[in-house]
Amino acid sequence: MADIQDIDFLVHPGDAPSKREIVRVALTLFVRDGLCAASLRDIAAASAYSSTVLYKFFESKEALARYLFEGCYGLVAGRLRAAIKPECGFHANLRSLVEVSGGLLATQSEAVLYVSEQVRLMWPGVAERLRPHSVVRLLTGLFQQGVDEGVIGDAREIPYLIAVLVGSFSQYAKLRYFGEFSGVPREDAAFLGRIVERLVAGDGAAGSTEPPPKAQ
Repeated sequence: MADIQDIDFLVHPGDAPSKREIVRVALTLFVRDGLCAASLRDIAAASAYSSTVLYKFFESKEALARYLFEGCYGLVAGRLRAAIKPECGFHANLRSLVEVSGGLLATQSEAVLYVSEQVRLMWPGVAERLRPHSVVRLLTGLFQQGVDEGVIGDAREIPYLIAVLVGSFSQYAKLRYFGEFSGVPREDAAFLGRIVERLVAGDGAAGSTEPPPKAQ
């Protein structure tokens, strides 16, 4: 399981310490136990604040869950969007995206996992400010750049490449969080990225796909 992670992106500087702790604990419990299994009573008990304090900030578990999702999605989408530069080529942008993804897996694994697990449920009702920043739209644009540069031969491959990239990182994040993998996230992310590059660029185009050495 992940260590305590920075949640500054989920709170404001003027927020009460009680809200900060409730938000931190809720994210951990929702990821660890699942949205259905973790109750407001569990969150209140684990945060050492009463349910009355929790209800001062969130009117229901659904409101808390959506607050967390929109904050986590905003973080993930914003970091990924910043990784892609219009002036860079497809391979440079893909590698930059992979590097940023590795950083997120290393420092914000709970946010990544929560988004991955809840996007199907939460996206239909997501705040309008987040809709233009869809990760799928971002990746579609990236792989379309690969088509335009002649790296990807057929635009019909794009949905499948998105599925491979998102699915691989999501499953890796889950397995690592629950102790199945013990590698270094940034190194593992680079390895996953090389696999994707081989898929889109042809065998041998992206260098070795030997897995990173195991952490000592």
